Amino acid sequence: MATPPSAAKPASEHSWTITGASAETRDKVKKAASAEGMSIRAWVDKTLNAAADGRLSAKGSPADAKLLADISAKLDDLQKRLPEDAKAAEKALSDRTAAAILKTISAGFNEMHRVAKDQARIAEGKPAKKKAKKAAAPRSSGTA
Repeated sequence: MATPPSAAKPASEHSWTITGASAETRDKVKKAASAEGMSIRAWVDKTLNAAADGRLSAKGSPADAKLLADISAKLDDLQKRLPEDAKAAEKALSDRTAAAILKTISAGFNEMHRVAKDQARIAEGKPAKKKAKKAAAPRSSGTA
């Protein structure tokens, strides 16, 4: 608990006594003051002023409030885009990926089977079958 300054002394000579600080806190204050080459009194004064200034300026301006409101709105929008059931969305993505991989593997095996048949035909002295080309979809020229 802090004892307020005496009214009889000039402002520059007011002193406070802080009681109830733990031994750990006192040791940390002594080490911090020593590390900065300051007296404990000067270090505590500087540190308390900085903390108070930070608290006073933390209230922010209307511009800060608008910025925070904008950020909050963007976060809300992002949250709306997230699936409600993340595990289900992850499983669906995994299933689609697995299906695409299996489809690609199947196409590869089908091509290997076709090539093996052709090689067997060639080994028998027969001509290889030409691979049927898929009909290309008509392309639009983009002009009307």
